[in-house]
Amino acid sequence: MEELTSHSRPFQYIGDFDPSEPQPWPKEEKDWHSLHELLVKRVEESDTLPVHQVNNSDYLPQLVFYGDSITEGWSGTSFGNLPGSHRMWKDGEDESIRDVFANAFGDKSDWGTRALKPPLILGISGSRTYDFIWRVLNGEFPISSLLKDGTHHDNGNENEFQMKKLERIYILLMGTNNLGGGMLPEPTIKGMDASVRTILQLHQEHFPDVPAAMIFNELLPRKDDFRAVKMCPPRCKDVEKLEPYQSFTPAIEKVNRALPALVDSWRKDFPNSRIILLSSLAKAETDDVGDVKQNDTSVITCGKELFDIKDVDEFDEYMPDRLHPNAKGYELWSHCLKKGLDAIMMR
Repeated sequence: MEELTSHSRPFQYIGDFDPSEPQPWPKEEKDWHSLHELLVKRVEESDTLPVHQVNNSDYLPQLVFYGDSITEGWSGTSFGNLPGSHRMWKDGEDESIRDVFANAFGDKSDWGTRALKPPLILGISGSRTYDFIWRVLNGEFPISSLLKDGTHHDNGNENEFQMKKLERIYILLMGTNNLGGGMLPEPTIKGMDASVRTILQLHQEHFPDVPAAMIFNELLPRKDDFRAVKMCPPRCKDVEKLEPYQSFTPAIEKVNRALPALVDSWRKDFPNSRIILLSSLAKAETDDVGDVKQNDTSVITCGKELFDIKDVDEFDEYMPDRLHPNAKGYELWSHCLKKGLDAIMMR
């Protein structure tokens, strides 16, 4: 793939796109298509790998990380290459981030030694909901069965009928680039809904007798206000006066407040599933927060571990470009993700 310049990609207005209609990036976007093809190969390779043989009661599901640049960042890349200087990473930051991942979820972690297969990182920088759905429908979804021999968890409780067959946990962060492309919160929520339903429907089609498990991450805060200003025109707070939006924060907050009810609808439509919402909202701001309930959707409140940091200087320590985490930021976020995994596993 071609090396990227040090500048961030120019603004592309997508406000009129259908956020739920599968659509790839234009063929001229060779870096996007090249990375998609690479991720498809990684999924195919993962599907052909033998299952890691561990004690029947000691295995862990395979982790599948889905998303955009923030998810791709776990690999230390942007469009498959070292990010440009606009990311504001220090020298060697990419290696440090990969090490954080290895220690939290990869070959240096508990998951690395006990998971049925190594984790998959399936993120492409700039992805919006519509092209993410296209990606998943076109090869970025693992289809191999992992427990063909009947191996299962024996967790000794009445929820065992679901847990004993759990093979994978899907971890999804998606939607910020819809807002960044000038899309309003309502259609962004529609696209996020369609993204999750696409994964759960594919899971149901390929594994009808296997429970689905998902960690759905709320939109992370972003303080790259200059991009909100640049959206005007056409996306303006006041079109006649050409008054721009000054921040993404109100839109992000509107989206995130809608998520608990959305997650509840997934639970109802996909009853053989366990879905955890990672949220920074205070408990009083959500409809379903508290202790993990068996066979139910739960909201895990993480606060600072989801970058709910009011002080700008402190925020910059974790997201130096005010949009993407650095190694310190990924380390912080990993603690919240681990809480979600613990909730999925009922531990």
